[in-house]
Amino acid sequence: NKKEKRMKTSNSERILLPLYFVMVGVAVCLNFFSGAKPDMANLVVNISMFIIIGAVILWANTQCFMPVNKMIKSMKYAVETMEIDFNKSGAYLWEQYKDETNFFHNKTLNRKFNEYRVERKRLNMLSAYGSTCDLADYINEDYFDAVIKKGILSIIPGVMTGLGILGTFIGLSIGLQNFNTGSAAEITNSIAPLMDGIKIAFHTSIYGMVFSLIFNFVYKKNLEDAYNAVEYFLNAYTINLINPEGKLLYKIEEKENSCSIFHNRKQNVSPLCRRWKRFWILLVTVWRKRLPMQ
Repeated sequence: NKKEKRMKTSNSERILLPLYFVMVGVAVCLNFFSGAKPDMANLVVNISMFIIIGAVILWANTQCFMPVNKMIKSMKYAVETMEIDFNKSGAYLWEQYKDETNFFHNKTLNRKFNEYRVERKRLNMLSAYGSTCDLADYINEDYFDAVIKKGILSIIPGVMTGLGILGTFIGLSIGLQNFNTGSAAEITNSIAPLMDGIKIAFHTSIYGMVFSLIFNFVYKKNLEDAYNAVEYFLNAYTINLINPEGKLLYKIEEKENSCSIFHNRKQNVSPLCRRWKRFWILLVTVWRKRLPMQ
């Protein structure tokens, strides 16, 4: 079903917290149950990294992904409501919805829709030909980019990879700090600290890469779901609330008026304007056949 596909919320962010606890379990096993003595430096680096990544995941889920998913569900509800009302009334629904203040049952979307309603009413009062205000100017991909904080989320995978690389260099520096190249006995005694540092280096790199890959997937999937939902909602809104024929008729009148600005429009329309008028009337006729009233 195309509609379900376009309005679907994958909730892919739900995998982040389970992944986080799985990686914490892996870190605990590597540090305490691998047969080697736990190293304090390794523990400090791992704990610091997991605290930072955990805070980032929690923030992204609560401040970015969850609000956008709620908005997608609200748009899906709005589309279903519009289709039901349209089928019942058999007429375009703007007159019915133009005073609706809780169209989406979502505060964020309602605020934008109310801004659109107010502006459209204002333009209708000012213009003899109807409003040129478009809901897509208020609810669009750019608006969802702002809600999901795209600018910040887009750099988080790189930050996670960077944390892994940072841990790598910290681990190597810790391992090399006490490495002694003197006698054979000193070199032998320096191998254990060096290996502990290498462990830190490899472990943090693995954690950073895993979190980066999964987070990037979740971020891209949520963004794709949001864009698809906006596109589908705006198409449904145009079909059910706004009379497409009315928009075309407005263009007919606008073309007529531009050609007869110094003459009487009804009596002195140039041949070019008449051709334009026939052209737009033909488009209206074709549109009516494509969108029959229920």
